Amino acid sequence: MKKLLLILISLSACLYLGFVGSVIGATENHSENEVVVLAHGLGRSDTAMWLFKRRLEDEGFAVCTLDYSSIGETVASVLEVTTKQIDQCVSDAPTVHFVGHSLGGLVSRSYLQHHPELTNSSRLGHVVLMGTPNQGSEIADHYDGSWVMEFGGEISQALVTGENSLGNQLELIDSNIGIIAGTKSMILTNDAFSGPNDGLVSVESTKLINMKDFIEIEVGHSNMRYNKEVAEQTVHFLKHGRFNH
Repeated sequence: MKKLLLILISLSACLYLGFVGSVIGATENHSENEVVVLAHGLGRSDTAMWLFKRRLEDEGFAVCTLDYSSIGETVASVLEVTTKQIDQCVSDAPTVHFVGHSLGGLVSRSYLQHHPELTNSSRLGHVVLMGTPNQGSEIADHYDGSWVMEFGGEISQALVTGENSLGNQLELIDSNIGIIAGTKSMILTNDAFSGPNDGLVSVESTKLINMKDFIEIEVGHSNMRYNKEVAEQTVHFLKHGRFNH
């Protein structure tokens, strides 16, 4: 009982902080550079990606960081807002890459699915998904139907596994996708998994059958956006179309 209470408190805190911290907006891009559309995860805002953004910029990329509310939102509203922001990001870019953390990866996949004029063009570069629940999250399953998920809204509820999962409802896109999965689990959530996981998403749930490359890194879900190795592997994939194995 004590363990369950701690999990609920920590999850509620994350959801609350994400709710109060999210503001709609997007960073302007610079058309002379290759542009990276950088998408944060559930309950976060663009500030959560500040270090990752700086590391990409240090490597010469122009970074357009999405900033969208997610807690309490519908799937349609999240995708509508992010689509408008991405449209602005890619409008004048000669080459566009996508990097998404967690839910941000699903946002990126959805955009590419509905914009074949970009997906099927030479302008599309590479796509990196970090800790993205492409097959859903076992943690979402664990709390499905609870007040935590009700508070999180439809977008949170769409992160369950199975046919109702947002990730499973999206089509596979024909692009160069690299996937990074974390393997540093959490004591509070490890009982919800049957295999390696990053504390919120299992390694298996991150995978797509058409992914071009895949790598596991010993890092927790939330710390992916601050982890130096994750950033270095992302940069390597964006530049070379593969990870540095």
